[in-house]
Amino acid sequence: MIDHSPYDNMEIPAQLSSVVADALACGQGKRRHRLWLIRLITWVPTSLAACLVLLLNLSPTFAQGVCSLPVVGEVARIFVFREYHSENQFQYINAVVPQIENTGKTELEQQVNEYLQQLIENCLEESEARAKEYYDAHVATGGDPADFQPVGVNIDYDVKYLSAQYVSLHITHYETSFTAYQTDYYYTVDLDGEQVLTLKDWFGDNYRQIVADSIRASLSQWSQEQQHQLLPNLDLDSLITEDRSFYLNEQGQAVVVFDKYELANGAAGRPEFVITQ
Repeated sequence: MIDHSPYDNMEIPAQLSSVVADALACGQGKRRHRLWLIRLITWVPTSLAACLVLLLNLSPTFAQGVCSLPVVGEVARIFVFREYHSENQFQYINAVVPQIENTGKTELEQQVNEYLQQLIENCLEESEARAKEYYDAHVATGGDPADFQPVGVNIDYDVKYLSAQYVSLHITHYETSFTAYQTDYYYTVDLDGEQVLTLKDWFGDNYRQIVADSIRASLSQWSQEQQHQLLPNLDLDSLITEDRSFYLNEQGQAVVVFDKYELANGAAGRPEFVITQ
């Protein structure tokens, strides 16, 4: 089980305010598109690193300025590596591919970046096939090709959690057509451990019981109307697998995610549960 106590007991250094002021001054008027800095060099004190990471996430101006401060030096970042913008007779696409760099862990970076690139390429291929099916069905049923409304395909990402050790990403694949289609992917990386995390990595060998018990406790707080939305004969334990999707929220807590219709009917959407022990 991963020990989170170092992050719970961090103290804010007294010199942080002056560092922030210097960074804001040198970065005034500058902006950087989609920059999240997630890991500082090892000789920066842990508590200072954690405070800086928070500021880097909240303030683009601070992020721009802090790059020139000698106390920080080399940092890792997540950035937009590639963008796709295209349109044809049956779909239009807006998609981005995030990448990670400067972690100092070449193999880990390659693994993560290859996964993200392949994931988004697969999403685009699946979207194209679906859009072509819609178009062909429209024409086959007598529709005028000129009247077909292209399917909108949007693939984007956001960073759910940043620290000196962990980065948690959320990839969203959304399509607008006759019915809305959405798929969510979550990817959490332990930079120090050089691995992609599973629920078992985070909670230990007893992860199934920990997660299931926490979700049952949350479900018990649902209203009667909400509980009626749960699927009949629900076997929650069978849904808690090692590869179950989860991410880290802003407080560094694991949040387990269920797809639409997996746990409850469509009115419940995509239920998420903060796992407490």
